Amino acid sequence: MPFKLLFALLLLGLPIAGLGQAYRSSTNFSFVAEASLGKYKSRFYRWSVSMRYEPADTTAKVKIWAVQWGKQAGDFKKTDRFAQRILPNEWRTFTLEGTLAPQADLVYLYTGLEGNGRFFFDNLVLQVQAPDQTWQHVPLKNSDFEHSRTPLAGYVLDPQLKGQLPAGVVADLVAGQGMDQSQALRLTLSGNRLVKVPLPYGSNKAAGKYCQLKGVNLYYETYGTGEPLLLLHGNGESIHSFSRQIEDLAEHYHVIAVDTRAQGKSVDTLTARLTYELFADDMKALLDSLRLPKANVLGWSDGGNTGLLMALRYPTYVHKLVTMGANLYPSAETVDGKMLRQSEQAQKLLDKKGDLKNKRLLTLVLTEPHMSYAEIEAIKAPTLVLAGEKDIIKEAHSKAIAAHIPGAQVVILKGVTHYAPQENPALFNQTVLAFLAAK
Repeated sequence: MPFKLLFALLLLGLPIAGLGQAYRSSTNFSFVAEASLGKYKSRFYRWSVSMRYEPADTTAKVKIWAVQWGKQAGDFKKTDRFAQRILPNEWRTFTLEGTLAPQADLVYLYTGLEGNGRFFFDNLVLQVQAPDQTWQHVPLKNSDFEHSRTPLAGYVLDPQLKGQLPAGVVADLVAGQGMDQSQALRLTLSGNRLVKVPLPYGSNKAAGKYCQLKGVNLYYETYGTGEPLLLLHGNGESIHSFSRQIEDLAEHYHVIAVDTRAQGKSVDTLTARLTYELFADDMKALLDSLRLPKANVLGWSDGGNTGLLMALRYPTYVHKLVTMGANLYPSAETVDGKMLRQSEQAQKLLDKKGDLKNKRLLTLVLTEPHMSYAEIEAIKAPTLVLAGEKDIIKEAHSKAIAAHIPGAQVVILKGVTHYAPQENPALFNQTVLAFLAAK
């Protein structure tokens, strides 16, 4: 099995997720034709698959895609894709069109299926456009399924299958069942079930919106119903950081997940230094634009610092506050010294490169925030202070923050680091939800 095909089969045969909550079949099956197209470089091509589907449920999809490679192993060029739900009980031809890369030498042509039922195939056709604009056929092995007693002769399967069809897939050849009553390939798929495709948190067009504020076009996504819950991510991160929290939280709350200024999809037009006060002002303005006078706030790392400042600057806007891995000021007393030294070295490197965007974010870590224990004694919102047992924020500092906020609780999450929401989402989500639900 060539490395190029193995790599493509493992990494490019992915389920296709739609907008909103999407589902796919629990298993997929694909077979692959290959063609040497080096002499047709930079030309247009068409890859067509004729199919008829006898359904056993309503989940079926057909996916066809072409992966182009150069002469060397790992020399990937480009991929073209097409996917569509299948109408039952009639022959249809599905066509993928694309352009061959100038350096493409070999093309792998995939036919992929999802769903339960019987799928009939006939007349798989590859064409390239000639200089005179006519279309030339490129020969493929067993493209009409007429010249072999072996159903998938000439086609390649996933190498992990070791030449065997996966459970729930049966392949055979059936006479008189093709488009013109010729022989056809029949694939019977059974035992598949619908499973959720994770939503593309942070790039979900169905849930995403922009809010134009002073100096920034702020991107946010909303999920669920109930009391509003504002999610604030860490430095250099995005909404996607909470991809293992949003579904659980949205079962109980109206989640508003935000890309902070100058991060994720939020476009910052300013070049001045970033501050957590500026971030807090942005969040207050966002809530105003949404006509929300108050929200619960869950902030992680930088987001935790912003949450603390929101509770100080805009106390009526914060109903309950959860901070994870927050600090009041940057020093070896509050933050792991090794992390600070590494950040200082990285800042110098960014300065040499002229990388203003990332330098602004790193400068924020090294110079902000500027809160004191005395100041946070003014926070009135019920507060939960979280940190990982192996956090870069020192445990004594997390406990001191909780001790100076009236009535605050502190939980040190066992066995995890600063990235507890990703390392142990079940523990993190349960802890947060229990606090927010408490009266």
